[in-house]
Amino acid sequence: MKQRILVAAILAVVMTIAFCACTVNPDPANTNKPAGTANPSETAGNDDPSTLPQVEASDKFTKFDTTVAYNPAECTKIKLAQDATTVEGDGATVDGNKITIGKAGSYIVTGTLSDGQIFVNVEKTEKVRLILAGVSVTNTSQAAIYVASADKVGITLASGTENVLTDGSKYTGLNEKDEPTGCLFSKDDLTINGYGSLTVNGNYNNGIASKNDLKIVSGNITVTAKNNAIKGKDSFLMNSGTLVVNSDDDGIKVNEDEDISKGFICIEGGTVTVNAEDDALTAVYSVTITGGTVTTYVGGKAVNCTGTVNIAQGCLIEK
Repeated sequence: MKQRILVAAILAVVMTIAFCACTVNPDPANTNKPAGTANPSETAGNDDPSTLPQVEASDKFTKFDTTVAYNPAECTKIKLAQDATTVEGDGATVDGNKITIGKAGSYIVTGTLSDGQIFVNVEKTEKVRLILAGVSVTNTSQAAIYVASADKVGITLASGTENVLTDGSKYTGLNEKDEPTGCLFSKDDLTINGYGSLTVNGNYNNGIASKNDLKIVSGNITVTAKNNAIKGKDSFLMNSGTLVVNSDDDGIKVNEDEDISKGFICIEGGTVTVNAEDDALTAVYSVTITGGTVTTYVGGKAVNCTGTVNIAQGCLIEK
């Protein structure tokens, strides 16, 4: 405990409090919890994905994180259909309604699975990019998307498309660590970007969960979960976009408590709305909000952190 307090004190000296002005435009008529619908992107409807602009972001985000453009001719194409999924290109295989990505590369995914899974299992040195371009995946007994192994996985929400992931209330076939623990689950780094929308319905446990770093670069994202809506074990970073979370526990949670360089939440921009039965933002070592707007409707605390809390004026609105 004394060591934890000492670490928090050191971090408080090292980190400076941000005083940037944040744009706040609350709806004065909205006295109840919002419905949780994200606004459509201004760039939706772009017919040539190779010309999409790269998202501007700080140096906390890599080029892999911020790249949203892609050349369809260079991507493997996966067309989902219950009991009839097809693959055009290399790197993906189909076994019933389980689609396995076994090779680094970019994959354009379209179509619907009423009970199936996209499973990513590549070498720890390899990166995979899933371009969701009008996808609906439901899995009644497991994660809808499960990343078992990779260096990093990027999920790009294709411009102008709506994508939905849903799991069931009970899981089977869990590993020795009781994983996966969420509807969109990754054991490695996970990044979400693009100019489309994503809805995640986590009926079992968490909504979106990563065992490492979890980043939202852009996109319109709505997550509903029985436990934590968003969970990044090591860290959660957000650059821009719209994020609405509805949770029966914490809204956004990071629980790394051993490595002082991790265990943080950092929001640099975008619009975040948190509806949570418990806390809105929970982290061990630090919570930093330097831009954008975070609006909370919670039963617990807006911010729960035993370390350093730096929030720019006007960026946090507690309802």
